[in-house]
Amino acid sequence: MMNLPQCTTNLVFATLICAMSSPCVICFGQEHRPTNIEQSRTRQSPGVDLADQPKNAKSKQRDENQSKRTASQSAVLDQAIIDAFALTHDGWSSDEVILRDTLNQAFLKEVRTQLKASSDQAQHTDTELNWRLLTLRKAGKLTVKATKRAKSVGNTEALLPIAEMAMRSVQDKHSVSSDQVMTNPVMRDEFDSLVMQFDEKADLYRVRKAAFQLRKTRRLKPELISRIADWGREIKTYSVDELRSKPAEVPEKPGIYIFRDSTGYLYIGQASNLRERLQGHLDASHNRSLADYLDQEKSPSVEVHSFDPKSRASEVRVRRAYESELIAVRKPKFNIQP
Repeated sequence: MMNLPQCTTNLVFATLICAMSSPCVICFGQEHRPTNIEQSRTRQSPGVDLADQPKNAKSKQRDENQSKRTASQSAVLDQAIIDAFALTHDGWSSDEVILRDTLNQAFLKEVRTQLKASSDQAQHTDTELNWRLLTLRKAGKLTVKATKRAKSVGNTEALLPIAEMAMRSVQDKHSVSSDQVMTNPVMRDEFDSLVMQFDEKADLYRVRKAAFQLRKTRRLKPELISRIADWGREIKTYSVDELRSKPAEVPEKPGIYIFRDSTGYLYIGQASNLRERLQGHLDASHNRSLADYLDQEKSPSVEVHSFDPKSRASEVRVRRAYESELIAVRKPKFNIQP
């Protein structure tokens, strides 16, 4: 593993962004030449954007009516959510209504009751209703005040590593925010499942609460590299036992690997061949501390980010930029100590 100087990392980012942009004078030293289509448009309507052509009266009226119907339906939905929250929140905040299963189920049921009474026939998913609740709260439209606060139960700080690892795994896989994870029942179940892999006795509500605590302190902000890099990325997780018994499960592709357990991130590295590199770690890791830890502990797992071999990830400097930022943000302990 190798950490890059900040200037080198920034240069790689600039290179990646440039590579993902369309050809330009700076990159290729060529002037843009109009295509036949562009020339045709210029000849047909010089100086006039076709999108600016006036619509006929009937079409314009139809659009206006549709816009009014949409606004009316949105207002009905918002009011149903506001009323349902007032009836079911039991003194808790909107965050608690999202995080607590019993409160959330009562809220969703009441929203649909309210919508049925208003003759709203649209099919609204649980995700849509939960997300709209948070949106209304952020817009200051939930006037009902919370009167209850969750009592401190145990050491929340101890849960932060698990909450961060589970949340970042779901975020990386689906390219979503932590709010989107918690408001989507399927992704929240995926988050819960990852938590149980780290600690089968974990209190899921408390870990969800810890994830929201990380969100509020901006400790779950996505890394820049993950926002600009795709490269056909696939993310899979393996236990150390699986790596030892089924090494062929790991793809022979370039990528990044992340060792972790219930205490937090252990080690992050990059490789041109993930299968070969991970097998080397298990046989005799060059990092003595990591090797000793893997021999003693049974719970570590490895999250593998594999990339298309034909992508930019085949270049070692690109993988090192990706690796370097993950290390800087996630602070794996065996990358820091020898």
